[in-house]
Amino acid sequence: MINLGRLSKHFRLLKHIGKFRFKYWLDKNASDFLAEIGIKEGQAILDFGCGSDTYTIPAAKLVGESGIVYALDVSRKALDRMEERAKSEELENIVRIDASSEREIPLENKKIDLALLIDVLQEIDDRAALFDEISRILKLGGAVCVYPMHIGEEEVEKLASDRDFNLDDKKFEGRILVFRKSKERPLGGSR
Repeated sequence: MINLGRLSKHFRLLKHIGKFRFKYWLDKNASDFLAEIGIKEGQAILDFGCGSDTYTIPAAKLVGESGIVYALDVSRKALDRMEERAKSEELENIVRIDASSEREIPLENKKIDLALLIDVLQEIDDRAALFDEISRILKLGGAVCVYPMHIGEEEVEKLASDRDFNLDDKKFEGRILVFRKSKERPLGGSR
């Protein structure tokens, strides 16, 4: 007799392994991935939860000297490593943002063309407040790109749609969600 409980557990494990394989591929092909989601010369990008540089450095190369990448993280060591690599590659278009416990992202309203939330949402307690902040700093028509590796896609879609983001595309076999800011929201995040 087949033990359905064990079988179900194995399928969940295989699905989880698949997510890690995809993340590994994404990290190794960051430049191609970023170009595919629309990062290009002259843009302003926020790499939220950037870590040491997996997406920051390739994004800085794609936006070129006329663009800028804001690299935000809570880890000073990761940001230090990112700065060292940026310096060694002579990239001067990256701005480091040391995150604090404050909810507000220290950027002006309507400053960003695209925000990256790659495998970071599970670390955020108040995801709704984060999406409110992303909405505040994104230009109208700007995009937020999410890889919800450890949380449900449905939760991300609800958070985004509640903040006037439209699901614009699902890339890489539906694993990467790209939302477009469809209208301005009143300051403070309320409707």
